[in-house]
Amino acid sequence: MKVSVNWIKEYIPDFPVTNEKEAQDFSDTLALTSTEVEENGYQISQSSGLIVGKITEIRAIENSTHLKITIVNTGKKDYQIVTGAPNAALNQLVVLALPGAVLAGSKKIEATTLDGQISQGMLVSLQEIAFDDSIAPKKHEAGIYVFPADNDVQPGDDAVKALGIDDLMIDTELTANRGDMLSIRGNLYEFAAILNKKFVYPEKKLHEGKRPAAAQISASVDSKLANPYYLRVINDVTVKESPLWLQRRLWNSGIRPINNLVDVTNYIMLLFGQPMHAFDLDQLQHKQIKLALSKDESLTTLDGNKHDLKAGEDIVVYDGDQPQMLAGVMGGVQSEVTQSTKNLVLEAAVFDPVYIRKTAQRFNLHSQASQRFERGIDVANCQKALDYAAALVQQIAGGEVAAGVVTGCEEILPETKILISVSDINDYLGSQVSLKEVREIWDRLAFKYDLVGEQFTIYAPKRRPDITIKADLIEEFVRIYGYDKVPTHLPQAVNDRSGLTISQKLDRAIRQLLLGLGLNQAISYSLTDPDQAKTFTFQPENEVKLSNPMSQDRSVLRQSLLSTLIQTAAYNAARKAADIRLFETGAVFFDRGQAKMPKENHQIAALISGIESEGWQHHENKYDFYYMKGLLQSLLDSLDLKTTVTYKTADDRPEMHPGQTADVYLGQEYLGFVGQINPKVLRANKLAATFVFQIDLDLIHKLYKNTSDYSLLDKFPGIERDLSLLVDDKVESARIENLIKINAGPYLRRLQVVDVYEGLELGLNKKSIAYRLEFVNPQATLVDDEVNQSVQKIIDQLARQLQARVR
Repeated sequence: MKVSVNWIKEYIPDFPVTNEKEAQDFSDTLALTSTEVEENGYQISQSSGLIVGKITEIRAIENSTHLKITIVNTGKKDYQIVTGAPNAALNQLVVLALPGAVLAGSKKIEATTLDGQISQGMLVSLQEIAFDDSIAPKKHEAGIYVFPADNDVQPGDDAVKALGIDDLMIDTELTANRGDMLSIRGNLYEFAAILNKKFVYPEKKLHEGKRPAAAQISASVDSKLANPYYLRVINDVTVKESPLWLQRRLWNSGIRPINNLVDVTNYIMLLFGQPMHAFDLDQLQHKQIKLALSKDESLTTLDGNKHDLKAGEDIVVYDGDQPQMLAGVMGGVQSEVTQSTKNLVLEAAVFDPVYIRKTAQRFNLHSQASQRFERGIDVANCQKALDYAAALVQQIAGGEVAAGVVTGCEEILPETKILISVSDINDYLGSQVSLKEVREIWDRLAFKYDLVGEQFTIYAPKRRPDITIKADLIEEFVRIYGYDKVPTHLPQAVNDRSGLTISQKLDRAIRQLLLGLGLNQAISYSLTDPDQAKTFTFQPENEVKLSNPMSQDRSVLRQSLLSTLIQTAAYNAARKAADIRLFETGAVFFDRGQAKMPKENHQIAALISGIESEGWQHHENKYDFYYMKGLLQSLLDSLDLKTTVTYKTADDRPEMHPGQTADVYLGQEYLGFVGQINPKVLRANKLAATFVFQIDLDLIHKLYKNTSDYSLLDKFPGIERDLSLLVDDKVESARIENLIKINAGPYLRRLQVVDVYEGLELGLNKKSIAYRLEFVNPQATLVDDEVNQSVQKIIDQLARQLQARVR
């Protein structure tokens, strides 16, 4: 929130900030005690040489289509100014830039001649002195700024001071737990505690008329949707431009002045942190306000956008059965305050923060009101803010405040009581603070308390909904007491056991192996959208939905690593990455019903896409299925697993290419899959040919031997045999390898494919595969006869079961 130093000084006169350096010093103090400060200094860049002038004469310029001569008095001297401003008129107080003035963007003003007439300066608009369009009053956007009739300036005054833009601002960062600091009142409590000062509480006396408010409007509210809920009626108001002091407060706080009625609601929101809404009473046909969840209907909000509401999703303020506004987010055009408004209804309420947050996200309407409702409003301050607003409307818009408050709901819960002792604080902080010091801190924070001995009963104020437990009070104490005063020694602890567990060692080893294979580790969000969550799963199950998601794109937990890893690949491909090599190890989640926590499994996924980067050993090569299968096999071969790996053709995965995908098994247990991603999926993500594998990390942990760290070197020489086979091209190499291992006997140490060839000379639908077999007897030297017998048995079985012939 942008906090005005001048506004703060109205209540803390000796607030120690008078220049930018002191503003920075105080911002540093805030960062150590309360909240970060995004920036400090002037809200609007400072211009020089600006003065308030009064237009005393206007003359036309012969043959000029839009320029005219104005005589502007600055108290002691008249200046001739040539201007094209369409809204310039006699007796207006305006902003005059004299020769030598420097405007925003270092624009220097000089005396000049326009249409043959001397111009001794320039009448300027707010935009020309660095006002953003979002805060400059709309009334003056097509011309120069004219000071309102209700002002406190005179010709000759410094225009920068007159506009209030010499006010230093401290822009505090929004945090989820400190909604109280989204108001001047909340910051007064905070600043007074930090500086150990007192402040004058903002008050305004309200004078009610005789006509009762309850005779003009009624309210019916469900306490689950809003508590409390109040309305006040002001009759016979006059809508006009706000007085200058109010405009200053708004534009310095980043809010555009609209008119005196709307500006009051925004002013109260800034001062008290209580968002308000103003209805035109005469536009409410039924005069029966009720609060209810939305129906299947539409509502046009004040920004001119039409929103389609769904039943039961949003809190809506109705007049009878007609929707008037999205409660706590934005009003509707049907009962909007306009220039013709005569009778006003002011609403002050505390709406359910969960509904407000969801509505703001659903319609992308993150207003200043919704920010405050989401973080918590001081329920004890709601009617005080309403009464102050009614009194202020009466002051600047006239009219009569109807007698009484129309209450839709008022079930104020008692203050939270928290027990805490001096010993609790000292034990937690390791400090030796006294009872007197603790009392002083509670007094500075304006916390009410009862004291018995050294035991405090703290009544957490309604303005601080973040204080609910003892730890919150200790945090409040220490930040005011000073973190620098807390002893810095570490507590003594004895660590009986250290080091990594077997599972942790295995996980680290897997990551190192994948890095060694040339892959880069990715860490992606566990949250994704519902459609992506169900892709690349081993077996579809119910997804885990968040009850309060940040957005629809992050509303459920993933069920596969590839569902998020492919998004990472697409992000890199969109930024011209040609060689993408990624892996990730992490958790996936499955719903087990509301009564149970989600099931959590662990996976390993890898992805390669594009063209392999050129190196001194090879030119650029396109990745293929065998490259990815080789990476997976290298990983599994490097692990000490209890069973063998086999592959089977798979064509039942919609996200994978049906002709280039294989299921992977460890023994008889399903491990995962490897293959190429379906071209349809690739086109949707704008990826080149992409190959992946995804395997069950929990199964690897289950079948990990963890026996010895080494094996003895062979004492006796081995014998190698090459076996070249002619087989049908549909026969999988995995089947051949499996038959070789079954029939090779006990001495087969290693089996490797060394060549694959297909050609017309082999015959139709035929291929040649060559294998290298290594035999080793760890107890004695092998002889050729033993190996020959094993090889012959292999050849016989291959011929019988697969019709394979030796070439």
